[in-house]
Amino acid sequence: MQKAQLTLFMLNVFLFLQTKCNSFYPLYPPAEGIPIDYSLAPEALQMSTVPDILILPSDLAHFVRVISLGERSEEEEVKCICVNPGRLSRGEGGGFFVELNYHGSCDLSSASVIRI
Repeated sequence: MQKAQLTLFMLNVFLFLQTKCNSFYPLYPPAEGIPIDYSLAPEALQMSTVPDILILPSDLAHFVRVISLGERSEEEEVKCICVNPGRLSRGEGGGFFVELNYHGSCDLSSASVIRI
C-alpha cells in the first residue's frame, strides 16, 4: 500500500473509531472560520449506527476497503465499506469513479474503481 493510500486508510479507521464513540465531528476545537455551534452538538452530531458505506472523495489515491469495527454480537461482525473514488476529472484528462454493487452486507457486495 502506498503512503498516500495508507494515510487515507488510517483517516478512515480514525473516523470509524470516532463513529464507534458516537462522535461525528472529531476535531475540537474546530479550525478558525468553521461555523459550528457546540451548544447543539450533543444532539446534532450523534450517530446511532455505523454506516454500511462511507464515501470520502479526496485527491489522494483511490481505493475501496472493508473496515472491521469489532463484533456486535458473537456471530455478527460490524463492517463498513470505505470508498475514496478519487476525482471524476483531473485537469483536462479523465479521472476515476467507483462502481458499487451493494447487496445488504459487505460480504455480498462488490466494488471496482474505473478509470475514465
